[in-house]
Formats: sequence, C-alpha cells, structure tokens
Amino acid sequence: MARAKVHHLTKEWYDKLLEELHDLKKQQLPATLERLKEAISQWDISENAEYDTAMSEKELIEGRISEIELIVENVEIIEHTTKGGEIVYGSEVTFLDEKKREFTMNIVGGGEVNVLENTISFDSPLGSALKGKKKWDKVFVKAPSRKYEVTIKNVK
Repeated sequence: MARAKVHHLTKEWYDKLLEELHDLKKQQLPATLERLKEAISQWDISENAEYDTAMSEKELIEGRISEIELIVENVEIIEHTTKGGEIVYGSEVTFLDEKKREFTMNIVGGGEVNVLENTISFDSPLGSALKGKKKWDKVFVKAPSRKYEVTIKNVK
C-alpha cells in the first residue's frame, strides 16, 4: 500500500487549517444541511434551485473537510531554524534575479503557498533550487518554461 504524502506545514498554517476544519464541521456544514433539509421539504426537488445550491455547497464543504483531514493526518510541523544561514522551510529569502530586481519570499510547504503573501513552496522549481543554499550563493533554476539564475542576498 502506498504511503500518504507528508505535508510540511508551519505551526501557524497547521493551526489555521484546524480552525478552518472546526468552522467547516461545526458551522458551515450544519448550516448547509439545514438549508438542504428546508429545500427538500418544498417537495419537488427536480426544479428546486435552493436544493441544487445547497447540495453543491454540501459537496464542496465535505470535499474540503476530507482534504484538510488528509493533510492533518499526514503532517510534519516545520520549526524555523536558521541552520547556519542555510535556506530551510520557513526561511525568508531575499534574492536578485538576472535583471538585478530584488524579491523577498518565504519558503513554505506546498499547502501554504499564497502568491499575495510572497510565499513559495519548497516543491517549486525555485524553492527546490534554493534549498540548503546560503547568502550570496548563485542558484540556477530549471523552471518548465526556462532556465534562469538568482543570487541570494539575504536569508532570515
């Protein structure tokens, strides 16, 4: 039997997932089931938009609950340590691209990626290339569309 994928998460993200799971199970799902029950009581569900909407919402919520439960069951909490200045999970990395533009990213587990918060996954081409590197290292990245180089300016 294949082993489940281990999800590397920071403690903060793990806590967010547990909060979301609690909200889904204790608030959102019961409210949706109540709406579904009400829609069913209107007899003809074949052309009942409220029933269709509630059923779709129920399926989405149950899917998200299953997804979070799978992550939580197979999680490894990442403790951020500087590890001698090496880039590890949880590191904040400032780097320069080939055009000398500066970017700062936080290295996180795959489930935590949020472009708006400047996070990248260690599983991404850039994240994989940065893993274990130090300040002023030049890193060659093999992305699906191209190859490029970055210079690490700072690691926190």
